Amino acid sequence: MIYSFVISNNGYPFAFPLQRSISSCTNIKNSTHIPSTMGIETTIKTPLPKGVDPSTVTKLLHDHETYIRITCPQLISYSQVSGPRSVAPIDTPCVFEVTDRRLTGQTTFKLTLTNRADGIDSRVDGKTPTGAMVIRTRWRVRGGNGDVGCIEEEVEIESNIIVKKMVKGSIDKGHPEYHQNFLAEAAKA
Repeated sequence: MIYSFVISNNGYPFAFPLQRSISSCTNIKNSTHIPSTMGIETTIKTPLPKGVDPSTVTKLLHDHETYIRITCPQLISYSQVSGPRSVAPIDTPCVFEVTDRRLTGQTTFKLTLTNRADGIDSRVDGKTPTGAMVIRTRWRVRGGNGDVGCIEEEVEIESNIIVKKMVKGSIDKGHPEYHQNFLAEAAKA
């Protein structure tokens, strides 16, 4: 079989047999030749204030109710679809259906939260008027043992270029405030 190799827009190669039509290769997201993650679009870092313990911030990130309340400031409602009802063990995904208010009106999306030893991973699967959108974030609490710590958030956005640009602008503007809200909660603890 003859294969054609193409470099995707995130720099990863993938292959498909030449006998297949181009239309059968349009959904490359599910291809076994492409990693499941895209390149990092933006990274947001916020230093931990003096007196805020990194483990306290990590515990807050692991509290999914707090996470949803802080990262969805226009929250209308949410319900848990799957996963443990109490604090989820490390590496166990919990899926929520979240309804939020946006500039375009009310929107409902799937939110998957997975606690990690040093933070949390989130995945938003949503729909826009121009198609599907996936936002992956990795929140990590760095530092401790006398080091100045920080919250570091890496964000990946998978969507068309127009939506990606709008979402990135919104994240760059809003997420530093989310970091500050987590740190304010940690200071109270």
